[in-house]
Amino acid sequence: MRTPLPADLPRVFRGADAVAHGALTEEQLRGPAVQRVLRGVYARSGTALTHDVRCEATGLLLPPGALVTGRSAATVRGVPLARRQDPVEVLVPEQPLRRLPSGVLVRRCRSLPAGEPWGSTALAPPLRMAFDLTARHPLPAAVGHLDAVVRAGLVDLDALHAWLVGARGPGVRAARHAAQLCDPRAESPPESAVRVHCVEAGLAVTPQVVVRDRGCFVARVDLAVDGTQVAVQYDGQWHALREQLEADRRQLRELREAGWEVVHVTVALRREPDTLVAAVHAAIARQVRR
Repeated sequence: MRTPLPADLPRVFRGADAVAHGALTEEQLRGPAVQRVLRGVYARSGTALTHDVRCEATGLLLPPGALVTGRSAATVRGVPLARRQDPVEVLVPEQPLRRLPSGVLVRRCRSLPAGEPWGSTALAPPLRMAFDLTARHPLPAAVGHLDAVVRAGLVDLDALHAWLVGARGPGVRAARHAAQLCDPRAESPPESAVRVHCVEAGLAVTPQVVVRDRGCFVARVDLAVDGTQVAVQYDGQWHALREQLEADRRQLRELREAGWEVVHVTVALRREPDTLVAAVHAAIARQVRR
């Protein structure tokens, strides 16, 4: 008969600590009742290994003062920018550090800010989190991250601009560029990326524009090219569902009847910015000829 696990066992725990304090035996630690989250850190079997859980597990291995940051901190705070398998992003002091397990992305910082306590560790303050969301990612992804956290109310954009004015060091210029392009009206990071590709190509676009025809609502489009009747719509994977596909076709027909040209951006097209921008320019040319 298997010995049950203690009821007060934490959600995640260091195996060596659990054995040393008599909470578990070596046999239990190797048995089916627990599962490994990271090297040396475990959880009960059946615990969903979400990114949040992996962040908490990582916290047990971090030195004092270290912080969870970037996409990981945003995900813990309710904006799911990190997938389950993505590396846990952490800030650590510059002093020598024992090797952390795979699955942890380490960034060193000479002067760590005070963090917000969370579980076994602490979260980077919002402005530092925003910096790490933007400074080390390609511009389209960086803006998408920032749009999402500003939209959710986690980061004040004016405060971020002010914070970046006095910031120095690697990544600051990239973060400032992303902050200049931030627009929290965007409803998803892929939509933000499409907008960035357009803006960087010299196209002035506005997100979430309501289209009306003779005073009647027609649609709300992801992006509208300023001064034209050209809409740019991002079609994520869910748009392939039959019901959504039918709704998209109906909306396309109504937009065209209202005199609009529509560019549908697929996942594949989003990965080819030059082709995407060329499609928008072609739509503008067609709309002008009407």
